[in-house]
Amino acid sequence: MKPLAAVTMVRRDYWYLEKWVAYYAAQLGRENVYILSHGADPEIDRIGEGCNVIAILRDGLHQSFDYARWRMLSGFSAMLTQFYDRVIVSDCDELLMTVDGSLLIDYPFEFEENAAGAVGFNLIATLDNDEQDALITDSKFCVFEIPYSKPCLVQRRVSFGTGGHGIMHDSFDLLPGLFNMHFHYGNWKEMQRREQERSPLVDETMAEGVKIRKSPGQSVGIVGWRRRTRRFRRLTRESTNAAELPLKDCVEQCRKEALQTLKSMDDGYFTHDRGMQFDLKKFRFPEGFPVQF
Repeated sequence: MKPLAAVTMVRRDYWYLEKWVAYYAAQLGRENVYILSHGADPEIDRIGEGCNVIAILRDGLHQSFDYARWRMLSGFSAMLTQFYDRVIVSDCDELLMTVDGSLLIDYPFEFEENAAGAVGFNLIATLDNDEQDALITDSKFCVFEIPYSKPCLVQRRVSFGTGGHGIMHDSFDLLPGLFNMHFHYGNWKEMQRREQERSPLVDETMAEGVKIRKSPGQSVGIVGWRRRTRRFRRLTRESTNAAELPLKDCVEQCRKEALQTLKSMDDGYFTHDRGMQFDLKKFRFPEGFPVQF
């Protein structure tokens, strides 16, 4: 058994995938990185050279696409646990990181559940930031985000819900000394491009009269694709006056708060109670942080 692998599923998000691959290739070795390409794509093959790139047939886009995508990631990660002690499962705009920047392979992953998670943060790049391409800079900051405090590590089969924000008929803990960095908002030019490309797909797919399921584990996650710019502006505005803490202190305080929100829903979906509110907190990466992009 090998100790650790990472898997994602992607379509055309090249800038995000380049960051994702660069990080996990350095952490785990390219031979332990798996990319499910939603449709054959030579550019994804180029970015993932040396990794395990698997093209999945793409045939249109259905309202249940995001839910189906996470069912596929559930099954694929379960298969990988036959060969790896643990498997990191994430979107290509998320990175599981240690608070001191040390290698994940050296972290003592100890948990009894089938899955484990890490407290979540959104990486924010302001509109006047000239360093859009680099992820870790003095001008970007990470803001506490409960929904991204999600299960992202499995050691046995689990069933992820839409967006991977929870698991069905199971539970997970948030491990100390780790955080999940969602960097969708880390490059606002790429974020806008992504929204402009995907919004027409959502409009075409969400035919008139379509009812979105209310169950958080099986909801139609693709509708959020056309709201990113609006949410980015709200996050930027709200985080202006957020308390700024040292990285390690911020991660641990926010982890304790996020743990309070974990619960099972009526349908057996274990996720966060988004009705619970906490004060926003943020951190910046300290000078000399070992991970650089």
